[in-house]
Amino acid sequence: AMFLGVGVGWGVHQFSTPEQATEIAGYLKIISDVFLRLIKMIIAPLVLSTLTVGIAHLGGGSAVGRIGGRTLAWFVTASLVSLSLGLVMVNLFKPGVGFPITLEDVGSNASAVQVATFSLREFITHVFPTSIIDAMARNEVLQIVVASLFLGVALSALGPKTAKVTELLEQLAFLMLKVTGYVMAFAPAAVFAALAAVIATQGLEVIIDYGRLVGTFFIALFVLWVLLIAAGFIVLGPRVFKLMVMVRAPGLLAFSTASSEAAYPRLLEQLERFGIANRVVSFVLPLGYS
Repeated sequence: AMFLGVGVGWGVHQFSTPEQATEIAGYLKIISDVFLRLIKMIIAPLVLSTLTVGIAHLGGGSAVGRIGGRTLAWFVTASLVSLSLGLVMVNLFKPGVGFPITLEDVGSNASAVQVATFSLREFITHVFPTSIIDAMARNEVLQIVVASLFLGVALSALGPKTAKVTELLEQLAFLMLKVTGYVMAFAPAAVFAALAAVIATQGLEVIIDYGRLVGTFFIALFVLWVLLIAAGFIVLGPRVFKLMVMVRAPGLLAFSTASSEAAYPRLLEQLERFGIANRVVSFVLPLGYS
């Protein structure tokens, strides 16, 4: 679908006027936009149900703290390695030097590159939802995670008294995974449409013009993946290569649609198939996304 999207996009760009190409790209974009909307539709209930049930099955606050501590230690370490690698690569290759586009060229879209001021107070208060319904409506994953933590620990503490609630949420998780299967059936069409729309309006030059910048990024990603696989090999041994094969489809989907959310449901499924306990996957994955 990715290669077909590039081919069709090139054909439209080559044999249509700019106005016709823009119009065709607009229609193609409908497919990818609908797919991403469907993905966003299932993310909130999927995270809430899987994470709450995962925590409820962990067996108390101590288990949550233990697994949570390990998870955060890994996230922080991996992030520091990733950031350090980025700094090394950008100083080594200098991909922005002589780049043909300046801020003046961006024109009316210049505001898009302005970075909002980071405030620790605003970040901390933003983490805690005023309403779980509002958090789910806006797909605020971090707020959903916090609400799920409270719900999961409470269900675990109450035990048999709320067994039916836990079972209901578990059934909701199964239901959302089934819905995910239906939505993911449209993934190839969305990938095709997303790439065809971009190439139709920009032409193949968009790949060449940004080759140096994107090439540097891909080299950095390759080095990062080598480091991550090496870390995985230390823990899993040769099984890490089986894991890489199993998560290739979610990875390609995230890459081609430029949305990590699109990969979440299938990634959850594949990690469980690999043999990771549901309670661990349901806890670690949403936390990582947030």
